[in-house]
Amino acid sequence: MIREEKIVSIAILTVLMYALGLFFDADFFLLPFPLFDLIFFIVFIQFFIWNRKSVQVYVLLFFAFSIVQVTYNPLVLGTIGSDIELQKLDESLWIDGAKLIAKLLLTAAVFLWKFQNKLEFSSLYILLFVVISVLGLIGPFFWFTPFAPLLLAYVFWKSDNGNRFRYLWILQGVFDLFTVSMLLFT
Repeated sequence: MIREEKIVSIAILTVLMYALGLFFDADFFLLPFPLFDLIFFIVFIQFFIWNRKSVQVYVLLFFAFSIVQVTYNPLVLGTIGSDIELQKLDESLWIDGAKLIAKLLLTAAVFLWKFQNKLEFSSLYILLFVVISVLGLIGPFFWFTPFAPLLLAYVFWKSDNGNRFRYLWILQGVFDLFTVSMLLFT
C-alpha cells in the first residue's frame, strides 16, 4: 500500500473510530461530519507536499475547491463568528455562492484533469458528474452528493491509474457518503 492509500485509509478509519468511541460512550453512532472538510483539506496538503513535483493546474483548482469548501464549513464559521453574524451569513447568499464556486472549481479541475493528462474516457462522465453535483445542491436530492466524487474516483482509477491525486476522490466520496448517511438517519 502506498503512502497516499495509507493516509486516506487512516483518515477514514479515524472518523469511524471516533464514531465507535462515541457509540460505546453515549449509545448512539454519530460521525463527525463537520470535521470532514478540515480533514480533507489537511490530507490534501499532505498530498501536495508528497507530490509537489507532479502538481499541475488541475491540482491547483482542486486545492482551491478544498479551500473554498473549508471557508463555508460550519465548524470554521462557528469559531470565527458570533451567533448574530452567523445568522446574517445564513440569511445571505454567501454560503450558497461559495458552494456554487466550489462546484465550478471542481468541474474546471475535472475538465483540466482529463485534457492535461490526455485521458481516454468519455466526456459524458464529466456531464454526469456535473448533473449529479447540481442535483446534490438541491435540498430534496442531497443524497445524490456522494455519487459524483465516487463516479470520478472510478473513472480516474480506470483511466489515470498512476496519478496519486485520484485517491482524494475516494476520500471525498466516502466523506460525502458518511455525511449523507448521518443526515438521512438523524
